[in-house]
Amino acid sequence: MLGMKRIAVRGAWWLAAFMVVPFAHAQEDAPAALGDAQVAQAILDAEATGRAIYLHDQAAAVATDAVMKLKAFRQDGKRGQLAGWITEQRDEGIVVTFLSSESIPRARYRATVASDGRVTGEVEALEEPAALSSYELGAARARATAATAKFEPCSKTYNSVVLRDDREGGGWIAYLLPGTTQHGVVPIGGSYRLDLDATGEKVVGQRGFTRSCIVLENPRDAVAIMITHLMDPVPTEVHVFWSAWARKPMYVGTSQGGWKIENGRIALMNRRGGGNK
Repeated sequence: MLGMKRIAVRGAWWLAAFMVVPFAHAQEDAPAALGDAQVAQAILDAEATGRAIYLHDQAAAVATDAVMKLKAFRQDGKRGQLAGWITEQRDEGIVVTFLSSESIPRARYRATVASDGRVTGEVEALEEPAALSSYELGAARARATAATAKFEPCSKTYNSVVLRDDREGGGWIAYLLPGTTQHGVVPIGGSYRLDLDATGEKVVGQRGFTRSCIVLENPRDAVAIMITHLMDPVPTEVHVFWSAWARKPMYVGTSQGGWKIENGRIALMNRRGGGNK
């Protein structure tokens, strides 16, 4: 496909080529160029959101491993009494709440994952399912809405991350992220973002981040991964997420430059195309 290619980088020789070779693309594929102030804001937003997606996704995985040790949790799952989870950033860490499968979901289990990626304290198994807070109920509705959204999947399994939309008007943002059981790959193709209203029950916007089910090779000896992205003039939050997920730097070539993502930060390697002072 024009504009999307992949390479797993095993050495340092490629960097000069990355910085000087233009990325060929059809003119109609090029997004509108951004000015310097717009680029700076887009980068800040992508960094913050991408890191949040990663932290919430990892917290859910860590908490799931913890609750799976509980016999009661495994039994509830077999009985169909559980319906996924939601996450919420609090002062003590990211709280992962596992929901009951009732028409109005309630909290059944909770675990808090600290900034170091470990569960703090004991997993809370509620004797009686508890009513959700307004935040939790909105997140639960947004997750349920995202689960029924129509999109072109690139995987049989998907993980979801629901975040509060702090922009004017509020609402929710749900990210749909392809799952994989393969080692040595990054399943970036088929990643989606859904924008939902304040109730979490209506999708008001939707976008994909790729035009194909592209899978990046990520062998153990590769020092970085690389992709050409022509849907946006700068890297997006999904690139930040998948770089963190792969635990390797990601080099992204866009219509406006070559970029390096490392440790959740986006740096411009070389400028290309628009932009202004």
